[in-house]
Amino acid sequence: MRSLWIVAAVMSVFYHGATVADSACPIARPEVQMEAVHGEVHEVWDMTVADLAQSAKEHNAQLHHPILGVYTSTLRIGLQIEDKIADLGEGRRCSLPTLIRAHLSLAGRAVHMPRDFAGDGCLLDLARSHQRKHAQADDTLFDGIVSRFVEDLRARFMALLLEPAPSESAARLRMTEAASKIVEEQLDSYEDAKTNVDKMVDTPEEVARVREACGAALKLQGSVRR
Repeated sequence: MRSLWIVAAVMSVFYHGATVADSACPIARPEVQMEAVHGEVHEVWDMTVADLAQSAKEHNAQLHHPILGVYTSTLRIGLQIEDKIADLGEGRRCSLPTLIRAHLSLAGRAVHMPRDFAGDGCLLDLARSHQRKHAQADDTLFDGIVSRFVEDLRARFMALLLEPAPSESAARLRMTEAASKIVEEQLDSYEDAKTNVDKMVDTPEEVARVREACGAALKLQGSVRR
């Protein structure tokens, strides 16, 4: 899942110095500050094995047998932007970000455990250990995003080529729309990467390992199909 919020233009000052001949806004060179938060992983018992199989089918998600629950999370990215307004003359204005406070969080983290396993200690331990691998892989993916985010975000803003707008509010809207697009692309990248990370966890070796665990308790799951 994904989530973004952007608050723009907390503070603004007017900037003069561009000429009428300039056809695009000056290059922004914002300072970027960042806060990153790993959310806690919660364990919930809200679905049966059959429910999980049906949910995977409805969401066109890949389903592995045996079914050991599902790990879910949401990447949230928020930007608070301070800007200055560049007045290019002749009613042309640009919003130039000067300071971007970014907040990244891995939130809404939950392991949905099959209620069917409630009375079997072996199945519970197996499901928890497997879903822990998904959560740890997600942590590693998030850390990688965090490590690159400041430089990536600054570079993307410096590469923006925005057209001047007829008013201060229109200039800010143009800038925040560009910022939203940058964040959406980052969220798309995370979702693609998370799919690949999940595949790295659910290897044929891991599937074979869990199928052989806990005696024959999981062997009948092969009859459950999407």
